[in-house]
Amino acid sequence: MGFPHRTTVVVIGLALAGAVGFGVPEYLSSRGQIGGAACLGPGKDGKLCRFIGGPIEMAGSPVFVEKFQHAFLPTTRKIDFVDGFGQTWTAPPKTLTDGASIPTLFEPFMGDRQSREYLEAAALHDAYCGVGNEELETFQTKPWEEVHRMFYEALLVAGTPPAKAKIMFAAVYLGGPRWDDPERSLEGVDSEALKREMEWCLKWIRETDPDADEIVAWMKARETALKSGDSSKPDYLQQRGI
Repeated sequence: MGFPHRTTVVVIGLALAGAVGFGVPEYLSSRGQIGGAACLGPGKDGKLCRFIGGPIEMAGSPVFVEKFQHAFLPTTRKIDFVDGFGQTWTAPPKTLTDGASIPTLFEPFMGDRQSREYLEAAALHDAYCGVGNEELETFQTKPWEEVHRMFYEALLVAGTPPAKAKIMFAAVYLGGPRWDDPERSLEGVDSEALKREMEWCLKWIRETDPDADEIVAWMKARETALKSGDSSKPDYLQQRGI
C-alpha cells in the first residue's frame, strides 16, 4: 500500500469471477512477550492476541489508485484484531487493500510483498490509513504510531517471521503517514534520503535484532537530521564497518 494523503480512486469495471479467501476464523499467537512489546503472549486482558472474523475475503471490481501500478480490492467481511492491551481493531467490509501495507518507496527492500501471512495485518492497517479508505469509520481514528504498531503486532500473530515483521514495521513507521502530527511529519524529506535511511535501518535490524521499542527509538533519534537534510550513516554502522 502507498500513502499519498489524497489520491483519485478510479474503479475499473472488471468484476472478479469469485472471492479470494485467506486465513482462519480465529487464531492465536503462541510465543513472545507481553502487551505492547510484541503482542505474542498473554495481554493485559489475560488472553492472547488474536484475529476474529476471518478468513479474509477480497472480491468485486479491482480498483486502481492514481500513482499505483497494481490493483486494490475491497474486503467482503469484517476482520477484528485484539492487541496485547485488549484493544480491538477493525477492518470493516469494503476496506480497500492490495494485500501489503508497505510504502511503495520501500517495496524493493521487502521481497514478496503479498505473502499470505501479511493479508489480515495489511487490511487492518489499510482500514486506518490506506488510500481509498478515507470514508471508512475507522480511517485515522487512532494515533499514527499506534496504528503502525498494531500492524507489527498483527503481522507477528499472523505468522510473519519476527525478523521480517520488524523490517515491515520499520518501513511503515518511516514511510507511512503521520497524521495530526505536523512536528514529526516527514513529507518534505527527499525520497532518496528516506530510502538510504531505510537501508541503514535494515542493516541495523539484521545485525542487532532490536525489539519494536528500539526500532521506534532509532527512528525518533534520526528524524531531526532527516528533516534538516543532514542525515549521515549512523555511528553504530560506521563502527561496525557495515
